[in-house]
Amino acid sequence: MAGAQLAATLGALLLLHCIYAVAKYRNMLKLTQQEFGALPLALSAEVLLGAALAMVGGYGLAGRLKPIVITSGLSMDAGSFRPDFVSFNHRGKALPYNLPASL
Repeated sequence: MAGAQLAATLGALLLLHCIYAVAKYRNMLKLTQQEFGALPLALSAEVLLGAALAMVGGYGLAGRLKPIVITSGLSMDAGSFRPDFVSFNHRGKALPYNLPASL
Protein backbone atom coordinates (compact mmCIF):
# COMPACT_ATOMS: atom_id res chain seq x y z
CA MET A 1 0.00 0.00 0.00
CA ALA A 2 2.76 2.43 0.89
CA GLY A 3 4.76 1.40 -2.18
CA ALA A 4 1.75 1.93 -4.42
CA GLN A 5 1.09 5.34 -2.92
CA LEU A 6 4.74 6.28 -3.40
CA ALA A 7 4.67 5.09 -7.02
CA ALA A 8 1.47 7.02 -7.77
CA THR A 9 2.86 10.17 -6.16
CA LEU A 10 6.18 9.91 -7.98
CA GLY A 11 4.38 9.26 -11.26
CA ALA A 12 2.18 12.31 -10.80
CA LEU A 13 5.15 14.47 -9.87
CA LEU A 14 7.11 13.24 -12.89
CA LEU A 15 4.20 14.06 -15.17
CA LEU A 16 3.88 17.53 -13.66
CA HIS A 17 7.60 18.07 -14.15
CA CYS A 18 7.24 16.97 -17.78
CA ILE A 19 4.52 19.57 -18.32
CA TYR A 20 6.84 22.27 -16.98
CA ALA A 21 9.83 21.00 -18.99
CA VAL A 22 7.86 20.84 -22.26
CA ALA A 23 6.54 24.37 -21.75
CA LYS A 24 10.07 25.58 -21.05
CA TYR A 25 11.39 23.74 -24.13
CA ARG A 26 8.68 25.24 -26.37
CA ASN A 27 9.43 28.71 -25.01
CA MET A 28 13.13 28.22 -25.72
CA LEU A 29 12.30 27.19 -29.30
CA LYS A 30 10.22 30.34 -29.77
CA LEU A 31 13.04 32.54 -28.49
CA THR A 32 15.60 30.95 -30.82
CA GLN A 33 13.06 30.99 -33.71
CA GLN A 34 13.34 27.26 -34.37
CA GLU A 35 10.59 24.96 -35.58
CA PHE A 36 9.14 22.36 -33.23
CA GLY A 37 9.87 18.91 -34.61
CA ALA A 38 9.64 16.51 -31.71
CA LEU A 39 10.34 16.32 -28.00
CA PRO A 40 13.83 15.44 -26.85
CA LEU A 41 14.36 11.78 -26.01
CA ALA A 42 14.87 12.55 -22.31
CA LEU A 43 11.46 14.22 -22.03
CA SER A 44 9.74 11.41 -23.91
CA ALA A 45 11.34 8.85 -21.60
CA GLU A 46 10.30 10.89 -18.56
CA VAL A 47 6.70 11.00 -19.79
CA LEU A 48 6.65 7.23 -20.30
CA LEU A 49 8.24 6.56 -16.91
CA GLY A 50 5.85 8.93 -15.13
CA ALA A 51 2.82 7.39 -16.82
CA ALA A 52 4.00 3.86 -16.01
CA LEU A 53 4.62 4.75 -12.35
CA ALA A 54 1.23 6.44 -12.08
CA MET A 55 -0.52 3.41 -13.62
CA VAL A 56 1.27 0.93 -11.35
CA GLY A 57 0.51 3.09 -8.33
CA GLY A 58 -3.13 3.44 -9.30
CA TYR A 59 -3.45 -0.29 -9.80
CA GLY A 60 -1.88 -0.91 -6.39
CA LEU A 61 -4.14 1.62 -4.68
CA ALA A 62 -7.30 0.16 -6.23
CA GLY A 63 -7.22 -2.89 -3.99
CA ARG A 64 -8.49 -6.33 -4.88
CA LEU A 65 -10.43 -6.65 -8.10
CA LYS A 66 -13.80 -8.39 -8.04
CA PRO A 67 -14.67 -10.98 -10.70
CA ILE A 68 -17.48 -10.23 -13.14
CA VAL A 69 -20.56 -12.31 -12.35
CA ILE A 70 -22.42 -13.29 -15.50
CA THR A 71 -25.69 -14.30 -13.84
CA SER A 72 -26.48 -11.60 -11.36
CA GLY A 73 -30.22 -12.33 -11.34
CA LEU A 74 -31.38 -9.06 -12.91
CA SER A 75 -32.76 -8.91 -16.41
CA MET A 76 -31.96 -6.14 -18.85
CA ASP A 77 -35.42 -4.62 -18.38
CA ALA A 78 -35.05 -4.42 -14.61
CA GLY A 79 -31.63 -2.82 -14.90
CA SER A 80 -32.66 -0.18 -17.41
CA PHE A 81 -35.99 0.89 -15.86
CA ARG A 82 -35.73 4.55 -14.88
CA PRO A 83 -39.13 6.04 -14.01
CA ASP A 84 -37.64 9.53 -13.71
CA PHE A 85 -37.19 9.65 -17.49
CA VAL A 86 -40.71 8.55 -18.44
CA SER A 87 -42.36 11.40 -20.35
CA PHE A 88 -46.08 11.64 -21.04
CA ASN A 89 -46.08 15.10 -22.62
CA HIS A 90 -44.79 15.16 -26.17
CA ARG A 91 -45.36 16.98 -29.46
CA GLY A 92 -47.41 14.19 -30.98
CA LYS A 93 -50.70 15.75 -29.92
CA ALA A 94 -49.91 18.83 -32.06
CA LEU A 95 -49.92 16.73 -35.25
CA PRO A 96 -53.14 16.65 -37.25
CA TYR A 97 -55.19 13.47 -36.97
CA ASN A 98 -55.88 13.07 -40.69
CA LEU A 99 -52.39 12.85 -42.16
CA PRO A 100 -52.32 11.41 -45.69
CA ALA A 101 -50.83 7.93 -45.89
CA SER A 102 -48.48 8.78 -48.75
CA LEU A 103 -46.32 11.83 -48.27
